[in-house]
Amino acid sequence: MALTKNLEVDHYVDQELRSYEVAAAKHVYKGALIGLSTDGYAQPLTAGDPFVGIAYEEMDNTSGADGDVSVRVYTVGDFGMTLAGASTSTIGRPVFASDDDTLTLVGAGNSYLGRAQDLVTAHKVVLRIDSMDTAVKTITHAVENLAAGGDIAARAIHSFDQEAWIVGARVVNQATAAAGIDNSNTCVIVLATGAGTVVSETFDSTTTFPAANADQDLGALANEHATAGQVLTLAVTNGATADPGPFLIEVDYV
Repeated sequence: MALTKNLEVDHYVDQELRSYEVAAAKHVYKGALIGLSTDGYAQPLTAGDPFVGIAYEEMDNTSGADGDVSVRVYTVGDFGMTLAGASTSTIGRPVFASDDDTLTLVGAGNSYLGRAQDLVTAHKVVLRIDSMDTAVKTITHAVENLAAGGDIAARAIHSFDQEAWIVGARVVNQATAAAGIDNSNTCVIVLATGAGTVVSETFDSTTTFPAANADQDLGALANEHATAGQVLTLAVTNGATADPGPFLIEVDYV
């Protein structure tokens, strides 16, 4: 309903430092990366948690219940953080975390933090965080049932309208169990851009195609950087009896 009189609204001036209730039995150390539990309480980040910021202070709730104490958290800003293997080529790349003190460039299964703004020294970057930035996007492409031996040479599945970094890729089996895939009749999935192969996975007797309604990561990425206008292509090569059935290709990028 439209207003018919003046309304006083709360104005939160300081958006950099916010307070979160701490999850039961959790000890938060100053400087820790903070994630949210499934119930929405702050905790030392574990891989895949929604990231909310960096702890401004230590807060010990190891003997408490959910919400017994609260911790103040930096939610935006630039911070000097250790990132193993960081170099000048890391500048501008999306950064993730696998726990409350471990940064990584690997997106699969980890929590997105922000982007590397600068290199301080070897293995240390200036990380710009913005906990409200849900930057990871997902491309989903449905592959029809190719039947045994059916291939895709190089199909365009996405065009990047601006610079991006590919951070994960997986195959999702759609309801039908794969058949006929073995060491002599492999199923090879390749994603590529103009820069070259992004990821290639060969399914055989050892590396099995995911079961019905299951997914599987396609492995280590290369040529993750995509420039504006580059096209992502998919190739599928099936052996004579290899029949993966219909499946999805999902690609995460920032």
